[in-house]
Amino acid sequence: MKNSRIICPDARLPREERIACVVKEFDKWISDPYFVELVQRFGGTMDASAPATDKIKWLKEEFVDIWDYRKRQKSALTKEGEAARWLLKNNEQVEAQKEFIYRTAERLGLIGTDTSVFACPDYYLPLGGARMSNLRRCEIAKNETERIRKPVSVVALAGMRPISESERNGYIDTYAPDAVTEYDAIIEGMKHAFAPLKQVKEQHVENENPNLSYDIREFENADRQELKFYTVAAPSTVPERRANSADCFKFFFETFDIPQYAKLVNCTSQIYCTYQQVRALFFAIDYGVEFDTIGFPFILNNVTIDENSHQLSEPVNYLQEMKATIDAMYDFVNQYVCSQEK
Repeated sequence: MKNSRIICPDARLPREERIACVVKEFDKWISDPYFVELVQRFGGTMDASAPATDKIKWLKEEFVDIWDYRKRQKSALTKEGEAARWLLKNNEQVEAQKEFIYRTAERLGLIGTDTSVFACPDYYLPLGGARMSNLRRCEIAKNETERIRKPVSVVALAGMRPISESERNGYIDTYAPDAVTEYDAIIEGMKHAFAPLKQVKEQHVENENPNLSYDIREFENADRQELKFYTVAAPSTVPERRANSADCFKFFFETFDIPQYAKLVNCTSQIYCTYQQVRALFFAIDYGVEFDTIGFPFILNNVTIDENSHQLSEPVNYLQEMKATIDAMYDFVNQYVCSQEK
């Protein structure tokens, strides 16, 4: 099935032209016939003749909260009280649209986006996550480096988020049994995927406020000397909370000497590809680079087959991530388009 994958514009274009190209990519995505019909099936009517920025504004302010199931479902809380994507449940309306939601998700790039559009990227960035993600995302990077067989850097970005109990048994315990944080888990994921890895450097800064601590490690593999390996845990830009993904990207660009026009590939889960791609476009514009985002399929997020084997791949999960994508588009338009018009 042809999809409406969001493509980052050429980094050599003028900044304003790149921003305009991004908005056109957004318009392609929200104007896809499958998405337009999905909105209609949930009671919305989008003005097809309106400018892309107006359609995004309408979707954000008038419609997509209907898909905010993490906020609406108290059952989606871990024992630690955090809203967890893998605990979301389909309601009757979602269940009735199940097959169409899956087709729409594939059309929009939330299913099947497993290979980069870049022939020769410069960086692969496995992104920290829950459960099996810290292993699978590193494995994607490994597979890609074997495909291109050229010098490239693999930089795993993660936070110091404590691992919840629901992530351990049958998941993180299978590859990082001693991990306390997401960062611990992705270090083990890198070691498994690119074995044998040997740590050669570490820069760790401990702060009395743990949200402001950070860690950078460098590794080498004698069998893959054309590759450079790093893991990075970033400090938060807001002392009152843990670092989020935006903090990780910001710290990465501030810490590493990323050349202009570099090509970077996020490695995530397929369901998050479109959202992560939109968020990465902020940094593509600000730093003059190009981003692509690929992911592993949901089936690899489980190592055992049980009643929870479809967690993170239910229709409700895809609707939640479509909402997140619209939120990110709205933020991009406000930052790069509306701010210029004022």
